[in-house]
Amino acid sequence: MNDESKVGMFVMAGLALLGTAIFLLGDYSFKTYYPVYAEFADVSGLPDKSVVKLSGVEIGRVKEIRIQGDKVVVRLSVSDGVRIYRDARFKVGSTSVIGSKYMQIDQGTPAAGVIKSGDTVYGDESLPLDRALSAAVSDLQGLIKELRGDGTLSKNLNQTVANLRDLTANLNSLVSNTRPDAEKFMGNLDSVSARLDRLLAQGEELLGSVNRGEGTVGALMKDEGMKKDVSDAVTNLRDATASVKDVLGRITGFNMYWHWKWKYDPVFEGSHSDIGLRIYPRPGRYYYVGGANIINTKDQDRGADYEKRNTVDALLGWERGPADLYVGVLRGSAGAGLRYKVAGLGRSGAVEAYAEASEFSRNRTISGRFFDSPRFDAGADLRLSKNFSIGAAVTDMAEVSRMNYTARVLFEDEDIAYLFGLVSVGGTGAKGR
Repeated sequence: MNDESKVGMFVMAGLALLGTAIFLLGDYSFKTYYPVYAEFADVSGLPDKSVVKLSGVEIGRVKEIRIQGDKVVVRLSVSDGVRIYRDARFKVGSTSVIGSKYMQIDQGTPAAGVIKSGDTVYGDESLPLDRALSAAVSDLQGLIKELRGDGTLSKNLNQTVANLRDLTANLNSLVSNTRPDAEKFMGNLDSVSARLDRLLAQGEELLGSVNRGEGTVGALMKDEGMKKDVSDAVTNLRDATASVKDVLGRITGFNMYWHWKWKYDPVFEGSHSDIGLRIYPRPGRYYYVGGANIINTKDQDRGADYEKRNTVDALLGWERGPADLYVGVLRGSAGAGLRYKVAGLGRSGAVEAYAEASEFSRNRTISGRFFDSPRFDAGADLRLSKNFSIGAAVTDMAEVSRMNYTARVLFEDEDIAYLFGLVSVGGTGAKGR
């Protein structure tokens, strides 16, 4: 092979390598694509030529990012044959807090139809992960300042505690007014119970003598009919004693706790309160009734609030070790939740995680936004003492996914438990008549 041929082959090889490099670096492909335009208010540093992923699978590239009016238009190049449904969600995703960004598409449903070539869609305006964490840290710092200072949170806490104190004072007044009669009633019950116990013992002794045929009474009681009457009388005495002891157990067997939960939504720039009563008829089982998302509806909103206001909670719960399972009515609709003690901190502190699901058939518009997915909440509480805890939660994760900061107050009310026990005894007596 002569030198000219060698030079020619070398040049051809170089051109082939150069063409391959240009092909790869220029992001050329033999595949065919169709364009889709996505409009955003802010693309949060999304780079040009970044990948497009549908449900985590790469399906194309970002071809162009431009500003059009007050919107940012992103031109996506999507592989032919890939179906994207019209109710899919377009947003800027991130591989990690400091990782690279990409165009994330959460697939929709076939019933909504398919996005066609050249169509324009509207991107999700939710905050990216890094900004959401930054905002959460900022809000948490604000919450800590409020807790330490004399800001809105402190005023709300003081006002709520004052209201609870007034409510408890009224209940204490009611109990103190009824206590003399109740104590007299209890004393009579104790006296009756003691007399029944003595009478029952004497009856048992008498019955034994009768059965053995001892003494004059034993000789007289050889009549089987009379012996049966005495046996029935002793049995009735035994049942009466058991009934009195059951009544006493009902009065003293209740445990009742007031529960108040304050929730602050930094996006809404407002707060809601839950307040209710947890009733333990026996250990490990409780009933909870109260109001949820209590707020003055006349107050002017500072931001979009998607909570159902002034609803009710009515729950039946079971406590088994570190787990607490509850079902019933959550915020006015059917729901269930699970609370679990993750770790203990000292004698009364603990870290608790919880998750709740409700509104399974939701299909309505709230504050101008349509909701059709069930509601899922999850969060964690740091219990600082037996009566007080603070925490954070993500609410309605399937729809608006907002961070809330919470404070809980829980305290036992023995007076109302005593009053409730008396009421239950009265109800039992009325039912038996």
